[in-house]
Amino acid sequence: MPQTRSQKDMKLALDLVGSLEGADPELKRIYGGLCHNFPVMVMQSGLCQAVAFSADKANGEGSRARAHQKLLEHVGVILGVKGSLLEHLQSVPTPTYMHHTRRVLDAWVYFKRFTVSVLKVRAGEDYAS
Repeated sequence: MPQTRSQKDMKLALDLVGSLEGADPELKRIYGGLCHNFPVMVMQSGLCQAVAFSADKANGEGSRARAHQKLLEHVGVILGVKGSLLEHLQSVPTPTYMHHTRRVLDAWVYFKRFTVSVLKVRAGEDYAS
């Protein structure tokens, strides 16, 4: 029996978030915080700007940079983008960009839920972007 897009998104989110289950606690905490903040950044600034923010933060070392790298990787998986996510978003036509934004926001509900249930990161805990 075919699955709905929501069912596929839920499975994908569980697999991607679950892949961080064995990561160091600092990475999980930061990634979980980013997952809770990311949809707000997308709605306030747009998908391209939210991705650009994370791309800037992903340059560097440490848990914070790795958490941003994982977030970008996971957004790319949702959208089926191989290569530079930011370059892709900057080059797509407006209807495609709008569709990408809706896809990410729809799927991200599951990422937020699984960061709580799988990674044990609660919304509102002390984490910074």
